[in-house]
Amino acid sequence: MEEPLTNNDDILDKNYKDKNCNLKIIVIIFIIFGIIIIGLIIGIIFVATSKKEKIVEKIIPAPEIEDTEMNWNYFGEFMINKTYSNNGIIENTFKLGGKNYDQEIGVINNGQDYPENERNNYNLYIPHSAMLNKENYNGVILFVHGGSWIGGEKESFENFCKIYGEMGFITATMGYTVLFGIYPNNNIFRIMDEISLCIDDIKGVLKEKGFDDTKLELAIGGYSAGGHLILLYSYLIESSSIPLKFAIDICGPISVEPKHYYRLVKVNDTLESLELSYIEEAMKNKRLVRTSTVDTFLLQYMNAFLGERYNNSDLEEMLNANKTINYSNEKFQKLYNSVKHSFPVSIQDKNKIPTLCLYTGNDDVVGVVAFAYLKEKAKEDNKTMELIYSKYADHGYLNFTMQNSIDSLRELNVKIQEYAKLYFTN
Repeated sequence: MEEPLTNNDDILDKNYKDKNCNLKIIVIIFIIFGIIIIGLIIGIIFVATSKKEKIVEKIIPAPEIEDTEMNWNYFGEFMINKTYSNNGIIENTFKLGGKNYDQEIGVINNGQDYPENERNNYNLYIPHSAMLNKENYNGVILFVHGGSWIGGEKESFENFCKIYGEMGFITATMGYTVLFGIYPNNNIFRIMDEISLCIDDIKGVLKEKGFDDTKLELAIGGYSAGGHLILLYSYLIESSSIPLKFAIDICGPISVEPKHYYRLVKVNDTLESLELSYIEEAMKNKRLVRTSTVDTFLLQYMNAFLGERYNNSDLEEMLNANKTINYSNEKFQKLYNSVKHSFPVSIQDKNKIPTLCLYTGNDDVVGVVAFAYLKEKAKEDNKTMELIYSKYADHGYLNFTMQNSIDSLRELNVKIQEYAKLYFTN
């Protein structure tokens, strides 16, 4: 005879509750163990960090509290807005008979010195490792910002300074006097003097801090307008107070002459075929295109490079009806004969400084074709000139947002380290 059916809901419910209770206990135990482990890890990190801070502080004493110019960090010392003028004056060294530059330039301002302004300062990063090796340390890297010669800030190179500071290089990023009427009598060669004076001051600071200033060696790098400035400086300077060993040009204009402002139509075109002898043919075949079809701005830059010696009506006379430069105009010829001394590609490289360049395929401001002219110039001067080509990036390279710009930035960093090992003594 079959047994009557019974209701097992109470038994099942009890079993479910027992299992659920056991699961909750297990979860709570795991949470407790997790909290204990995390607490131990935090404690270990805290102890290790505090010990590291104490070690650094013992090796290099932190500055006095009232010294507002110095800031302390793990990597050593950071000096911000350090002025590089001589008692409020920027000495003019390209005056007639001056020590550094072509004598023709002396007629620009009759050899007058310049008053200091708020842009005449720099930030200096001295890494911890350099402080431990003062007697044998040598490598210093100075960065010069871009901004079309009329703007920009030294802080745009702050990340570069920190990166190479962490690698053990003493780094600096400098400000300089911009063009276009903001400061009286300013010109491109004043900026050359500012670079020289900044280097002098860096050397003096390092000497005061116990470095052997006779062993210091310099690399100088710049982006965009800063690239032009460091090229010009490395070509013209007769003697830098810290010997210049190599230069780093990132998207730098080589002049403000129209023929140097072309870019590739197709970024996948091979740069190897762009020898200087092929440039005109490439233009005809439309492999190259002008980055700008109006010469007005280039003419204004030429004038600004010389301290704005010509007024607007003079500049209008130098242009054709279609706003291209009239090379046969007498006033333009006089302007060009003076301003060409500020074009790295137009002057003799006295120093043959090895130069590492980065140009981009989609640069519609300067154009990668500028490197073809630089390469030809390097052959004439028998110097090392090397290119890193970032195909898909544009002129805003320091944004690092374009395709393959990260890879080429990494390649640039590797190459800078290779150059440092090759050209710095230590």
